[in-house]
Amino acid sequence: MRAEIKHILRTPLYWLVLIAGIGARTVFAYLDFKHRLSSYWTLSDEYWSRLGSITVAFLILLVLIHRFSVDYENNTYSVIASTVYGRKKLYFERLAAGCLMAIFGVVILTIANIGITLTIGRSSITPTDWLYGFASHTIVVIVGAVGYFLVSAFVCDAIGDHPASMCICGLPLGVSYFINIGIIEEFDLFWFIRYGFFTEFLRGRWVSSLPAFWGIWYPVMIVGVFILSIYRRKERKLL
Repeated sequence: MRAEIKHILRTPLYWLVLIAGIGARTVFAYLDFKHRLSSYWTLSDEYWSRLGSITVAFLILLVLIHRFSVDYENNTYSVIASTVYGRKKLYFERLAAGCLMAIFGVVILTIANIGITLTIGRSSITPTDWLYGFASHTIVVIVGAVGYFLVSAFVCDAIGDHPASMCICGLPLGVSYFINIGIIEEFDLFWFIRYGFFTEFLRGRWVSSLPAFWGIWYPVMIVGVFILSIYRRKERKLL
């Protein structure tokens, strides 16, 4: 697993996504402080609602799940298939490394947002409960990042195509940002898209609409795509 983590850390795109997200946050924080000072701390607390969650999603889709299609792209699939030992170990090491690096990315963005917010807003009064509120949202984001990575990684591993996996896993997440929760009804299509693919978690919110249902849905979805991934690996003799 150490080798997988080192490989991700040496990937320029991993750091480029984080730097781009932090840079964008700096610009927005400055504009909020200059033009919307009355809601500055509220907007900083809602960092995960838009920019933060989008950055984490790009980090997962562009970088982390790519490890599950790289063998096909580099034509090393046949070499791994002929290996007697280590195929299963490599698979689970990549999953573990991806989860850890997703969490690490969230931590980096959390530290950056706190530092940027406090630095730019140092001349104003910091609300006493701001840090606690933001930290509580971050815990939810970590849960969402791990779950979203696992589902996306399983999909990428099953089909062996990184661009297709990005579209399959990124489309429902992207569409969900434009769905108005005030006009959707339970169990309709847009309700499933809005709540059913980790969007709320990545935005730092627990699902408030029928949480018991989603408490069943998410484990079933994760286990389902995991079984699909295992089935495809057995077909390819990679497990």
